[in-house]
Amino acid sequence: MRYLIKNFFNKNSFYSQSTYTEALNAMVRGEKSKSISLLKDVVKNDTNHIQAYLQLGNILRDDNPEQALKIHQSLTVRPNLNSDMTVDIHKSLALDYDILGDAKKSKHEIEKILIIEKRNIWALSSLIKISESEKDWDQAAKLSKRLQKITGKNNKENFAQFEVYKGLENLDKGLFNEAKIFFQKAIKIAPEYSLSYKYLGNIYEQTRDLVSALKNWELFAIKDLKNSYTV
Repeated sequence: MRYLIKNFFNKNSFYSQSTYTEALNAMVRGEKSKSISLLKDVVKNDTNHIQAYLQLGNILRDDNPEQALKIHQSLTVRPNLNSDMTVDIHKSLALDYDILGDAKKSKHEIEKILIIEKRNIWALSSLIKISESEKDWDQAAKLSKRLQKITGKNNKENFAQFEVYKGLENLDKGLFNEAKIFFQKAIKIAPEYSLSYKYLGNIYEQTRDLVSALKNWELFAIKDLKNSYTV
């Protein structure tokens, strides 16, 4: 009797995994309807197949984000989830909330990922984009520093860019001296980042220091020949 029960579950598990693999192949081929049908079949036969639920929600997200969210939310209360699976669930929830237009909850799910996995590149990259959309340049710079430390890619122009954005915000407010400080700081961080010179030249033009304006515009034109016509 024990053998029969064990054999039944082994066959059921094999069927579920085989069907799940077939569903993934259908996804790769772009056969969305077939993949959904196969994944539904998997979870019907094996309610513990978390990956199948996860992928089913991911496929449904574009056409039915509310249903995708419900599926992914139901997974958060499952017992004995390992850290990798928990991260995948929070990532899916973040994408669900994003497509539903709830930026706050999406950000919260991404932050949960970094609590579990501090070096998660996707989460850090996503939070950088959010910080940029919120014009929180200091936070964007801080996160970029963390990301570059993990990837080993040192791109100083990213940090110079954030200083330029700060300068532009002050420039829009008519705060020329404050804007100038940020542009000069950007030049110090990354001398080859051309836009710093362009906007610094613009400030000098507006403050009637045309010699300094021309000097900075020339530097911009030399460093960015393609867009040199803009000055």
